[in-house]
Amino acid sequence: MKKPIQKKWWFWLIVVIIVGGIFGNKDEEKTEKEEVAKTEVSTPAETKPGTVVAEKSASKTQDVKVAKEDVQKQKEKIAEIPGTLGMTPEEFRKSFNKRADVLNNSKLKIGKKLNIETGPAQDVFQYMTTDYIGIAGSVNKADGSLRDVMMIGQGNGTLSSGTDLVLTIGLVILATNPDLPSKAVGSVLDDLGILNEGVDWTTVNESTELNGIRYSITGSDAIGIMFSASDANDK
Repeated sequence: MKKPIQKKWWFWLIVVIIVGGIFGNKDEEKTEKEEVAKTEVSTPAETKPGTVVAEKSASKTQDVKVAKEDVQKQKEKIAEIPGTLGMTPEEFRKSFNKRADVLNNSKLKIGKKLNIETGPAQDVFQYMTTDYIGIAGSVNKADGSLRDVMMIGQGNGTLSSGTDLVLTIGLVILATNPDLPSKAVGSVLDDLGILNEGVDWTTVNESTELNGIRYSITGSDAIGIMFSASDANDK
């Protein structure tokens, strides 16, 4: 019995070469805009020295109280968030689609607002970009931020499906690292070991970290390829 084409290392090598060319040549141009802040200086009205001291003392006491309350609230909020990618699901969707537009690949876009479903511990969403590629994620109840996102896909043996899988991995990397240049995707894939000659994508199990985000990939005969992005500090 012949080994399925998608399990052969040269099949994925061709896929990676194609994807590498796309990400290497379609890098976005960045522009920077400078903002000038204007400060207006006003002359304070004359007040009695005693009044000024009393007002400053009361104001300082109130400021300290508010600051302590804010710190406590922040600590409580952080305690409720086990991990976060620093963006909302909608921000992820827009970032993902923006990168897909740069690649002129509309079929991989997340076409509509993600439907967040209530879960027992974390809220969740899932979306099928193609018939064989799905994207799922969990959302923190405390602040609505995206905790992690996962791509699950299984090619149908065609070069096109394999390319779509690797492109989607690249889009997830770029969407969760908005300031990352497109050509840097190759370095992440290399760190994950999936650019190695002869690598078996059905048994690969590697992870790497970039800018506080952990990227992991796992291969399985039954499920296919699972690629995830999560907070590196999330245990």
